[in-house]
Amino acid sequence: MTADELINLITECEKHVYSFCCNLTGNRIEADDLYQDTILKAVELRHRLDSSGNPKSYLMGISVKIWQNQKKKYAIRNNIIQMEELNENLMQGVYSFSNEPESEIIRKETINAVREGIKQLPEKMQTVLYMYYTAEMPVEEIAKALHIPKGTVKSRLHKGRKLIKEFLEVQDYGIS
Repeated sequence: MTADELINLITECEKHVYSFCCNLTGNRIEADDLYQDTILKAVELRHRLDSSGNPKSYLMGISVKIWQNQKKKYAIRNNIIQMEELNENLMQGVYSFSNEPESEIIRKETINAVREGIKQLPEKMQTVLYMYYTAEMPVEEIAKALHIPKGTVKSRLHKGRKLIKEFLEVQDYGIS
């Protein structure tokens, strides 16, 4: 597609694509950014665009991909920050801590061990665990967000928990 054809396409579809971006993001500020990113990506990929196909849906597909990538980046950043909270919450029930220095050291070591255990898991399991525990998303929402069946989410949660438990047992943290 030539530059002129792309300009015509963008002019024809701009309202639809912008409206779609607003629906995806839920607010105008993020929609503006997403729309601009979509147009920039369309300019980069104009050699792939075919005016005989459905270029409007192609532009919307670009928007979806960019939005998903932005959400992933945000979730990863957010999960890294919230990982401390996740581990703290998970570890509250592991030991009954007192104000003794030994208990605090054991608690911190256990939290670090859980972090290491999570890092050992495949990324797919890490993502599901993060979404379930840190974002507190139900299984159904995780399945929709990742475009996978609910059974797959449940399986990854179960297997992830089991692998973390095994990792902690090997590390001799006495988790049962």
